[in-house]
Amino acid sequence: MTQSDLQTRPAAVAVTAESIQKTSRERGEPEWLTAQRVEAWARAEALPMPTRQMEGWRRTNLSGLDVHGLLRQRSSGPAAEACSTLADNVTGLAGSLRIEDGKVLERTLAPELARKGVIVSSLRQALAEKPELVQQHLGRIVTGEESKFVALAAALWEDGLFVYVPAGVAIEQPILSRLASTGGAPSFFRTLIVVEQSTDVTIVEDYLSDEAAGEALASGAVELVTGQASRVRYANLQEWNTQTWHFNRLKSETGRDSRIDWLFVAVGGKAHRAEIDAELTGQGSETELVGLIFGNGDQQFDHQVLQDHVGNDTRSNSNFKAALGDAGSSNFQGMIRVNKTSLRTDSNLENRNLLLSDHSKAESDPRLEILNSDVVRCAHGATVGPLDPEILFYIQSRGVPLDEARRLVVEAFFEEVLVKIPVDSIRESVWRTVQRKLGREIGAAEKSSGVDAWQAG
Repeated sequence: MTQSDLQTRPAAVAVTAESIQKTSRERGEPEWLTAQRVEAWARAEALPMPTRQMEGWRRTNLSGLDVHGLLRQRSSGPAAEACSTLADNVTGLAGSLRIEDGKVLERTLAPELARKGVIVSSLRQALAEKPELVQQHLGRIVTGEESKFVALAAALWEDGLFVYVPAGVAIEQPILSRLASTGGAPSFFRTLIVVEQSTDVTIVEDYLSDEAAGEALASGAVELVTGQASRVRYANLQEWNTQTWHFNRLKSETGRDSRIDWLFVAVGGKAHRAEIDAELTGQGSETELVGLIFGNGDQQFDHQVLQDHVGNDTRSNSNFKAALGDAGSSNFQGMIRVNKTSLRTDSNLENRNLLLSDHSKAESDPRLEILNSDVVRCAHGATVGPLDPEILFYIQSRGVPLDEARRLVVEAFFEEVLVKIPVDSIRESVWRTVQRKLGREIGAAEKSSGVDAWQAG
């Protein structure tokens, strides 16, 4: 069953292996993809719904999630009426893709890049333009066996981003993909990025929905494959509405002497879970992972990060920062794994959490798994704490009001992450979202407790 089916058929219609197979063939998809979808659906049915008794899910509360009910939901209205966020005009791009409710509304690419063989398209379009490349890589490093939600995305994905950069091509301006939902229909998506050797590219993915879209399920997977001596900067921005259940599995395969810089921003969603597997395969490969999380209300965020060192002389660094107000919560579980064959590894992992209310919560579990003794450095650390009242007092003593002092501290906390967002207008939009949520959180606190309570810490 396609996403458009879910938008137009009665809510009681259920997804089945037969409907998936039928729809895939009606679309003209190759047999290997039809088989992949049906196999993934079988896994999705067989895999249990995660509970807090399961390893890796102990701090994630999914008690309010009705997967089957959300699978049957339909869109609440036409795209033009619902998602105004996509009307923003973003300039200075090498290429762009805009998908709304499973339909491609915009696709651009600089002519000189197209002549060099660069492809920026939807994944469905890529099946026609680069079928051999899609078949070679789609579902290879993210198989759908990881969880029920990943399997659902593998079976039911409607569309997603495809980027291919041939050897020797450097792209100076960023590529932007925006995936939006305007109604309550589920969003299942896949991203496949393949860059050959000696390339340079920046890619930004942004997930969006208006609050009016209501409760929804979103699940996807990102596969990023790099060739030798390539450089990729990849930003993943999650700005769903606060009623969306979001799950994403992201994995990279890093070539010799190549580098991937990851940026993760999570400010939306009712529940957000990202499983990030940065595999350093080639000798001399590097990766950096940076995250910004801001939650309020009863939002919950869960990041599972693996820095997986496979090749020799590999380097990795991660730094995730979360600020949480109201009853917002964050769970971070990070792992540096140094395999037996990975010599001379240099790795670091950090998680910093700022609590903005008495009811917010952050839990952090950084780990090391070192399977050989030839290590340059492996370090990890985490902090959880409230705003420092002495810092707030110092700023206020310079004549700055309390709410502005708090905003300044939060902005300083996030600054090193914000500057890494490669598109100016998107960076400004993310910061406006943080400011808006912070303003609501400050206002609610002052109304219930009075300003003096904040001054007391």
